[in-house]
Amino acid sequence: MLYFFTDPYKDELIYSAIARYHCYTGNIDYKDTLEELFGKRTIIPSFEIGSNIEALVKNLGGKYTADYIINKHTIFPFYSPFLPGKRKKQALKEIKLQDGRGLYTRLGIIAGSICVKDGIYYCPFCAKDDIEKYGEAYIHREDQLQGISVCYKHGVKLKRYPISKQQVSRLQYIRFDERLLDLNENKSNNDKYEDKLLKLSKDAYYLLNQDFTRVSKEDIHKRYKNLLYERDLASSSGRIRQRELYEEFIAFYGEEFLKLMESTIDIDDEFNWLKVATRNRSRVIHPIRHLLLINFLQKDISEFFKEVNHKYNPFGKGPWLCLNKAADHYGKRVIEKLEITEDYKTKVPVGTFTCSCGFVYSRKGPDKTEEDKYKIGRVKCFGATWENRLKGLLSSRKYGVREISNAMGCDAKTAIKYADKLGLLSSINTEAVNCKLKEKIEKLNTSFESIYKNDVDNFIKNNEGCTRQQLRNSLKKQYIWLYRHDKIWLYNKLPEAIPRAKRNKNNKERVAWDKRDIEIKSLIAAKKKEMLNEEKPIRITKSSIGKAIGLLAILDKKIDKLPKTKEYLDEIIESVEQFQIRRCKQIIDKKFKEEEPIKLWEVQREAAIRTEAFRKLTGKLQKYINTGDKK
Repeated sequence: MLYFFTDPYKDELIYSAIARYHCYTGNIDYKDTLEELFGKRTIIPSFEIGSNIEALVKNLGGKYTADYIINKHTIFPFYSPFLPGKRKKQALKEIKLQDGRGLYTRLGIIAGSICVKDGIYYCPFCAKDDIEKYGEAYIHREDQLQGISVCYKHGVKLKRYPISKQQVSRLQYIRFDERLLDLNENKSNNDKYEDKLLKLSKDAYYLLNQDFTRVSKEDIHKRYKNLLYERDLASSSGRIRQRELYEEFIAFYGEEFLKLMESTIDIDDEFNWLKVATRNRSRVIHPIRHLLLINFLQKDISEFFKEVNHKYNPFGKGPWLCLNKAADHYGKRVIEKLEITEDYKTKVPVGTFTCSCGFVYSRKGPDKTEEDKYKIGRVKCFGATWENRLKGLLSSRKYGVREISNAMGCDAKTAIKYADKLGLLSSINTEAVNCKLKEKIEKLNTSFESIYKNDVDNFIKNNEGCTRQQLRNSLKKQYIWLYRHDKIWLYNKLPEAIPRAKRNKNNKERVAWDKRDIEIKSLIAAKKKEMLNEEKPIRITKSSIGKAIGLLAILDKKIDKLPKTKEYLDEIIESVEQFQIRRCKQIIDKKFKEEEPIKLWEVQREAAIRTEAFRKLTGKLQKYINTGDKK
């Protein structure tokens, strides 16, 4: 056991502490130092991560633990959260007990390396501070990370120490010599990316100083899926919208910066690093690329890891509210079962809530306010508790339909329907309802057949020359009931069928296209004004404006009959470039209003425009910023 050792400074590599130990002991042969520390003369020093750590802590007399040395004085924590669980355990075992041969390959440091450093690096300001505080400079682990080129603390470019591992014996430990350190400030060569590089450096330092022992690549992958889903870049089933993700990611960083970070993306490559990062595969990618993705998705790395095991739910955390007014637990969080599907048209999440009382309801999400949690989109099943409560109200014969429907949380038609289903329709107190509802109840207590047939006869008598379609649209309930119960009578009574060609011809003759042209143009003008005031800009096209007013089919197929509308559309429809400029100007106007500094790269990122396309807009946008020119 050793009675003296150079205690590692804050964030000092264990390699650097051993180099200082060798100097202080006065050992000439590095093999003597290795034998004193590790009990072997054949250990090969490992610079960033180390090896045989258990042997070292044993010889230090238990002053440190192996986990403490690894987490506080190696760069392993930088890689740790992005490794598969099994591979991480194996790697830690090798760092503690073995010589580390092949460890870098297993961690993916060699195959997945980017921005590889060819020497030992230091920050001139940190070195100055170390000399003033401790009387010597030492090797900081954060400065040795691949992809990190500026100091997280001072924001200056890191410098390369003139002596590297390749220039000395494999057994030699390099210690900083103050005479060889350049302590003058060195400006970064990438000033326009200064903010991005500093953010990466700070995030990397955050990783080094957190305990993510229980976080693995599998957890990170789930967090990515949740955030992508929140950003509408993944479906509720977990499928990543890779094309949209790629376009937004490129717009956020720009291809030039990604090239600087050796992290360009080929969208056509099935195994590009962005696809690998968002898929649950065993492949390991570099932590810098993970940091790029985390910064894109959430920006605050601490927030990302705070909820790393939190599963995003568009309807909040369970249990959820039961909205069965007939239940004693109405409005309480008792529902444990929630099934989330995706609306096939709008692609928004749909939650189906099933309570133990039998009440099943659904609504579209996500819930944006507290009030949304109390909304029902559709009741799928009322359940036994609800029906028993309805029986009780009906049996008392004290309440009218309106009172019963309010008490049961349904409309009057539903109350009548279930009263009929339960055989208690006659129990409704008809004196307590208005005339219309009373009439409905009385009708339900008589023969449907005679009433419905009479309705059909009266309609045909009062609407001479009506078509089958008109009758069906006007008497939907009667038509369906008779179709199911007495189809022969219905078909004998229906007006003569008009051939489609003749019907279409008649319809054409009835349309006043001049009047309709003016009406549609007016609708489009009003909708255009609304779209220009939308917080999230929408490009004005024939398709977007047609869908918004519900007349896209007419604009597509009948536009030649609408000359004024056609002329107006040609005036207001935006090209892609015009829409991009409007989007950017909206962002610039907002920054002007909030008195924020305007940086074009920030405008590009917020507007999500590709770099190549944005270059074409730069001149016009700069003129707009300088002069407020609205052209």
